[in-house]
Amino acid sequence: MANIIFRGYRVEELDLTNKIEADREIEISQRSQFNVKYTDDFKHCVANLIVDIMDQNNPMEFNYKISGLAYLDCEGNIDQKEIHKLAYEEIFPHVRATTISVMAQAGLPPIGIQKIKIDDSNIEVVEGNKDQFTS
Repeated sequence: MANIIFRGYRVEELDLTNKIEADREIEISQRSQFNVKYTDDFKHCVANLIVDIMDQNNPMEFNYKISGLAYLDCEGNIDQKEIHKLAYEEIFPHVRATTISVMAQAGLPPIGIQKIKIDDSNIEVVEGNKDQFTS
């Protein structure tokens, strides 16, 4: 069984465009991308969660993008798909909390991000680069 130890989190990129008028309703859409990169010895990894949120009808008036990185140590029997799932569980609350905070500070409702269901069927091991895979 694999185990990970959380070593830290940082925001790599943060972008917000908020040109919507007060009390205007918008339809939100979200896209997410997640990947994990390992060191050569598979003892450390960096998880990257990128979330794009936008107004479906007017993406130039409201859009938000965050790219968060979590630094993790890997212990035990390394099953990359299991590490991928555990790494997502570690980074998601940090990216979600940052997003809610940014929205509140920008005078917006506390828009949260939706969690992705990560299971073996949507984890792809990238061949030829055994230290990275995406979902």
